[in-house]
Amino acid sequence: MSNFKSGDNPNARRSKNLAILALMLALTIFFCFFPISFGTVTLAFMILPLLIIAQGYDFQMTMILGVLMAVINQLAWYTTKATSLMAPVWQNPLVCMVPRILIGVVSYFVGLGLRKAFLHPKYRLGEDGTKSIVNQKQIYAIDGAISGISTALGVVTNTFFCGMFTVLLYNGKVFTNGTQSTQISLELILTWFGINFLIEIISFSILVPPIIIALRQARLVPPPKTGREIILEELTKETDSI
Repeated sequence: MSNFKSGDNPNARRSKNLAILALMLALTIFFCFFPISFGTVTLAFMILPLLIIAQGYDFQMTMILGVLMAVINQLAWYTTKATSLMAPVWQNPLVCMVPRILIGVVSYFVGLGLRKAFLHPKYRLGEDGTKSIVNQKQIYAIDGAISGISTALGVVTNTFFCGMFTVLLYNGKVFTNGTQSTQISLELILTWFGINFLIEIISFSILVPPIIIALRQARLVPPPKTGREIILEELTKETDSI
């Protein structure tokens, strides 16, 4: 059966959504308090679950996880990360929370718009009037590309607003934790975010599409929202008339 004709009833779909949301929230909490580092580079893997939800689910789930992630991240900077040299910067909700929420907003709506514009499923009508999709592989391929683009823009959004708010609010200020000190400057921000940004935009854009495709094929993610449906009989008639 095509994934475009999910047999889930509303209650079953709601249960699946709650289970996925709980799983993604658990991963968010884990990556927030136990970040993954490669040498001196620490990747924000806590945003990965949000990027997946933004591409596979509705705006309500995206906003719920986005807000929860922002709150959890804010709490981390007041608890386990409070001794960090840059903790005073990240304890500001404009730097810590707003960009995190905007990740989901931008990634979701970019994906939605691109899918409406470029995903056009083609169906063949059976003798009994039922529709069967004939370009599902193409749909999955385009859907994967859109997931990658939307994910990349979500990462750009996070980095841009974190950096912008840091420069606007703290440029020139000196922070110290007793043993170390640093002065916030545009050069510091570009260096601070630059390496992480390049690695995150590449790695997350590669990771999210296959995850979304696998979840769709496993029916854990609903079918993508698409643009105009094309019935092949109608397409043939249009071609003949030309």
